[in-house]
Amino acid sequence: MAPGPHLKEFLASIPIFGGLDDRTLDRVVAMLDEQKYSSGAVVCREGEMGRAMYVVADGEVVVTRAGGDGGRVKMVRLGPGEFFGELALIDPQPRSASVEVERDATLLALTCRDLYQLYREDLNGYVMVIQNLCRELARRLRRADERICEMASLADEDDADITQIRPSPFARKSRGARP
Repeated sequence: MAPGPHLKEFLASIPIFGGLDDRTLDRVVAMLDEQKYSSGAVVCREGEMGRAMYVVADGEVVVTRAGGDGGRVKMVRLGPGEFFGELALIDPQPRSASVEVERDATLLALTCRDLYQLYREDLNGYVMVIQNLCRELARRLRRADERICEMASLADEDDADITQIRPSPFARKSRGARP
């Protein structure tokens, strides 16, 4: 992608690219693929294999998941400076959600291949990006835990379907059992 005058500053303001030196930011800018989507376009679908993550440069997208009734559940709305699809860079599993463009959007794609190239060319930059991804995933997990706790507190404590309480798979089956 041809770097815009403020793209490096924009990337540096995004948590996964925070703390990168100028040389590494230049590499990342050169790797990014700018993609434009119209309102209503589907960027990726739940269940498909993913090979890229996306940074929202402009516009707005909505992340959805299939609901139990067959409908779509809106999980989060993302705007400029936010990103999605990062799991595809670290876990080769099908996409956990779909993403649809709510308002015409410009997205910046970073692929698994790009990340591997960064690993080969700039190990310190690669490690920083991976650490930043882990931090962001930890933040998102904490927020999800808070939401689950809020929802569970509204339910009856004995309703295991809502609270998702289950026995630990590591718990002993009986007190007398040996590990």
